[in-house]
Amino acid sequence: MGESTGTRFWVGASTLGVLGTAARGIRPLDVAADGATTLGDPVDVGPNPMFLAVSPATGVLGIVHELAEGLVSTWTIEGDLVVPFGRPGATGAADPCHLAFDEAGELVFAANYSGARLSVHHAAPDAPADVVLAADFTGTGPNAERQESSHPHQAVVDTARNELLVPDLGADRVRGLSFDELPARLDHDDARDIELHAGAGPRHLVIAGDLAITANELDRTASIIDLAERREVAWCSIGDDVEPRGLGCSAIRLTRGGIVLIGDRDADALRGLRFDPEARTLELVATVATGGRHPRDLELTHDERFALVADQGSDSIAVIALDADGAPASVVGVVETPAPACLARL
Repeated sequence: MGESTGTRFWVGASTLGVLGTAARGIRPLDVAADGATTLGDPVDVGPNPMFLAVSPATGVLGIVHELAEGLVSTWTIEGDLVVPFGRPGATGAADPCHLAFDEAGELVFAANYSGARLSVHHAAPDAPADVVLAADFTGTGPNAERQESSHPHQAVVDTARNELLVPDLGADRVRGLSFDELPARLDHDDARDIELHAGAGPRHLVIAGDLAITANELDRTASIIDLAERREVAWCSIGDDVEPRGLGCSAIRLTRGGIVLIGDRDADALRGLRFDPEARTLELVATVATGGRHPRDLELTHDERFALVADQGSDSIAVIALDADGAPASVVGVVETPAPACLARL
């Protein structure tokens, strides 16, 4: 669907029933220009398809299956259905929770949360998506319960610096991995890592030119990082109006109007912070309760009139109207669907 008619998403979900009702697969979701929604039927793509990504280059859909023996699978989208593109491949590590494609759409990068690994997989027709390269991380943080080891939580392709950025919740670092030798090698050097303040627990990030902004799960903060100088330059709370429950920040997006959107699982809300890249500051400007529980992922419609928030714990997706800059204004719709965990935009 184009910008004039609306936006199509594919909804990843938990099929295990640990949080929310067990889903029966992934589903297409259309959001019209006025915010009206149409939800398609579930499509079985295998167990626990918790995070999805679509290659901008090829249109191939990648899925990580968050399991003790992690899997990656790739699919071709055909209307309201998907068909296998390649064959599923093991990540060689536990609980992959995020993936991204390289610029050409030929490689998949998977962040394996419990396995402390960034795995690299080929995305090729009829070929297995087995591991072809991997970087294994070590590290801890001051939170003994949550930072006992490295926990890679996301993979972000930074084409400007020819590297992969991997927020590591367990080690309070954003890992930097060079693309220079791909596909022969994936180089990780601790000297490329960016250290965040102790106990931050970086979960996801967005890139804004030479800066990046991280959503820090453990201490409910957002950090501004200078990617050229490889250092954290500032951080702030996403809101002190709720008692922390240890869930904190989840997904993060940056609107064209300069608003950073962050899911807040302690408040079951969507936060909007105004980003000033010159002053390198973030200021909380809006908070909207989603009406659901456990906002795990969020995404924008192409025209940025609406944000969708996947509330996994309440089996619902909130449709939230945004103002002209992208700050959240109000919930205008709710889509009921089992355990939504990811919103992949076509």
